[in-house]
Parts: sequence; C-alpha cells; structure tokens
Amino acid sequence: MFKNWFRLRERTTEEIVISPLSGRVLAMDEVPDPTFRKMAGMGIAIDPEEGTVVSPVDGEIVRLFRTKHSIWIRAKSGLDLMIHIGVDTVHMNGLGFQNYVMAGDRVTAGQPLIDFKLELVREKATSPVTPIILINPDQIEETDIRPPARAEMGFTPLMKVKIKSQGLR
Repeated sequence: MFKNWFRLRERTTEEIVISPLSGRVLAMDEVPDPTFRKMAGMGIAIDPEEGTVVSPVDGEIVRLFRTKHSIWIRAKSGLDLMIHIGVDTVHMNGLGFQNYVMAGDRVTAGQPLIDFKLELVREKATSPVTPIILINPDQIEETDIRPPARAEMGFTPLMKVKIKSQGLR
C-alpha cells in the first residue's frame, strides 16, 4: 500500500546483459572507431556472424533511430543501453535493416529487435563490429565485464551491472 502511496518503484539492483548477437567478442578499445574506443569500460562489442539482433535485457525500447542502425533500450532495472550496429552504418540510411520493434514497445531478453544484411554492412560501412554501450554512467555503481572469446545471441552473459538505488520517482 505505502509503495504506491509514496510512488516507490521496485527495481532490481543488478542487471545481467546477455549478448544481442552471435560472434567474436571485443573490448571497446578494439572497435575501429575513435569515438567508441573512448568508451572503454562502458560496454563491449561483437563482431557479428549473422545479421540478427535480439534484446539483451527485459525492458522497453526508448528509441529506434530513423536509420535503424541503433537502438536504445531501458532495462526493467532502469539501466539504459544502446546497441549500435556496425561502424558508420548511419550513412546507409536504413538500407538492409528491418526492425521488429518501435519506441515504447516492451521487450524480453532474447526477443528479435532488428535484422540486417551482414554482407551489405561489410560492403557499405567501415565495419560490422557492433558496440553494446552503457549510455548513462550516473546510473551505475559497478560494472563487471568479463568478455568471453565468442558469444551466442540470447544466451551468453556479457556484463553484470550493479545499479545505483533509485529511491523516489
């Protein structure tokens, strides 16, 4: 009763981020783009083996970028993360990308979000390497990133993130 009265929101304090793609796992400093390399410690990247992206967490789609190359997800815990498919894919203007979700949609971990033509990304973009970025460091108390050599989409845990307590809304 008092939770609703005080508008407290129950949230988990820890989030396990599973791999949204299958492929070789890279540290952020291995991404072939200087902007992403500066984000070392705030994410991980995948060199994809296929062109399917699934949700790495249970949550809600905050934003699907017009060019469909990037998606912002807010986990049930409140953790904000972004999946940026490839490097310099914004210039493809959505060519070869098919989305299955829109902003406002609720998603579950492992649910398909976007398909993309991997060969087309390899041809038209700088790289298909896909960063998974924790985009709001103020939310994070602690991050445990222990990248395996290879990840399996929808199954392999990539990061464990301890969320700062949220308190009143």
